[in-house]
Amino acid sequence: MKINAYGKINLTLDVVGRREDGYHLLDTVMQTISVWDELEIQHSRQPGVHLQCNRESLPTDSKNTAFRAAKFFLEDRGLQNEGVYIFIKKHIPSRSGMGGGSADAAAVLRGLNEMYETKLSAEKLMELGAKVGADVPFCVIGGAARCTGTGAQVEPIAPMPECWLVVCKPPTGMSTPRAYALLDQYPLSSIQATPRMLEAMAVGSLKRIGRSLANRFDETLRMAPVRALKRAMTDAGALGAMMTGSGSSVYGIFETEQRAREAMEQMVGMGKIFLAKPCAGI
Repeated sequence: MKINAYGKINLTLDVVGRREDGYHLLDTVMQTISVWDELEIQHSRQPGVHLQCNRESLPTDSKNTAFRAAKFFLEDRGLQNEGVYIFIKKHIPSRSGMGGGSADAAAVLRGLNEMYETKLSAEKLMELGAKVGADVPFCVIGGAARCTGTGAQVEPIAPMPECWLVVCKPPTGMSTPRAYALLDQYPLSSIQATPRMLEAMAVGSLKRIGRSLANRFDETLRMAPVRALKRAMTDAGALGAMMTGSGSSVYGIFETEQRAREAMEQMVGMGKIFLAKPCAGI
């Protein structure tokens, strides 16, 4: 079977605490977008999980989130002797803050649930996804949601209104562990942005959403390419522009496709550029 794995953006990302085990506590609003990886999943004659990817730099063993998702699924369903082959055609950039690895893992869980006709609920798939990574539960259901705790506690909300998104991944990337290490040099979020964003989403105002964008990583990392992209997008008429996740992709919100495409023309040479729209969940 073939299945798409959709990426996401963070409309807000507050860091509100740290647990004793070192994990950070988040309060974030995430939105699925129409940028995706393509996955092909099929039975294999050889037991176990077998994974290949068109991006040679990515691991194809237990270091890969999609691999781990398949392994956890088979173990949970008592299918350890089954064989699964997964091929991932990547489009979502690595180290971009767009959740590509989490999206791949979530797509594997949904795909295997269908392939083996196990009829697991979305809640059960999210529970399995939480073993793989904090963003996987959100990616299982997609749409728009407030995610709290380590990010794995997901509360669906009304999605963004109709709009166009320009997303640009600059050549400079940022690994999540490095981003959190840098973040730890600063205090926790003092003014939390998520409650204000929830109000803007509830009334469906694009302008209020654009004014309410925030990301604690953007505030602390202060990456020069990110600042340049945000300026370029706002100069091109974006209602708001922000870095997503722990970086380094930047997105801008536009009311019309024409404005979005004009912005893309102005950012040629600044990185890998995508034209996208918000997506509904399952």
